[in-house]
Amino acid sequence: MSKLVFLSHIHEEKDLALLLKVALEDEFGGFVDVFQSSDGVSIPAGANFLKRVENGLADCVAAIYLISPQSVKRNWINFELGAVWIRSVLSTRAGDGEIPALPICHSGSTPGSLPAPLNNLNGILATEASQLEAAFRSIQSAVGGKGRLKTDFDVLAHKALQFQESYTIGANLARLFHILHGTREDMKTLIQTCESIPSGPNVPIDIGWRENDEILQLEALESNELKGHIRVDVSKGGVNFAQNRASVGAKVKIEISRGLLIKHKAELLR
Repeated sequence: MSKLVFLSHIHEEKDLALLLKVALEDEFGGFVDVFQSSDGVSIPAGANFLKRVENGLADCVAAIYLISPQSVKRNWINFELGAVWIRSVLSTRAGDGEIPALPICHSGSTPGSLPAPLNNLNGILATEASQLEAAFRSIQSAVGGKGRLKTDFDVLAHKALQFQESYTIGANLARLFHILHGTREDMKTLIQTCESIPSGPNVPIDIGWRENDEILQLEALESNELKGHIRVDVSKGGVNFAQNRASVGAKVKIEISRGLLIKHKAELLR
């Protein structure tokens, strides 16, 4: 009979969850089923969502939690962690051993930065092959398996890195254009222009007058999430009188990586 591994994640990170689910079921074929709420199988259409989650938490022999700066704030992650935590305490007291609860950090979260009580668990980085192997060995022990693992953890870590780049950079590019009030058609035209240029690393965009709060958001992206990918050029500020009101700001130009726009066009054109 196969053992159940509960994989806790937020909807936005379902692609990484599916990547790990497939890798685990390939590794432990026939011995492990992975409960992933967004896979369309663990909770079929029309099923009672909460009841299926409750059953998964009650029956699992191990649990994995995908932890990012976004997911760590969500109530469901903490609820699901608490359920397995208490089960593990009771299992240990009964002499049946611990139920592993493994935080897998990505997209800006690290084991050392986790808040309590997550920082009491042995968290790993999704993009580190050796740490992924250690997590799989913990699962192997929980399901009663042994022997050499067959998963190529370098490949798995690389795929996790690809997800992370798409999830963080793609999302922040979309946020950039949201600040600029760009439409999907504006984005489509910009990407088509980028693809028609035979060479050149950066694309200049004259975005005109922007108020100070928007400029601060753009400069924060330049300094942090999109560092090295965009350059924000702010001209001398002043007061702009338009639409019967005055606003404090400046004229702004942005240089953005042409290759980055093309690479993340799928996320930007959703």
